[in-house]
Amino acid sequence: MTKPSSSVLLKRLAEMAAIAIAYFAAGRLGLLLAIPPGYATAVWPPSGLALAGALILGYRVWPGIALGAALINIGNGFDAGSATAALKSLALAGGVGAGAALETIVGAWLIRRFVGYPAGLVQGR
Repeated sequence: MTKPSSSVLLKRLAEMAAIAIAYFAAGRLGLLLAIPPGYATAVWPPSGLALAGALILGYRVWPGIALGAALINIGNGFDAGSATAALKSLALAGGVGAGAALETIVGAWLIRRFVGYPAGLVQGR
């Protein structure tokens, strides 16, 4: 098995960083739809963005999705009251990030398996 070149690694890191930034930005906008005082919302645009990214770029973007989701939750619900509360906040954000990445990967796999991607409607014929 050959190692990927440094330009390929830089491209993959840039893709993951772009997905993380886009997920974070869409998440901040999505939080504007949340019902006060919490941050639960019926519409979460970053999930669709992450799914499109996984379909177009491949499954390898999952770390960017996990990072973007974790950053959203750290920014929105971090509790620095004590060391225990801070660790719980970080663990919760990491769990939500892992769940977002898993949701995206499973969704992309289901679309590829049962719908087919790229689908016939994607092509211009």
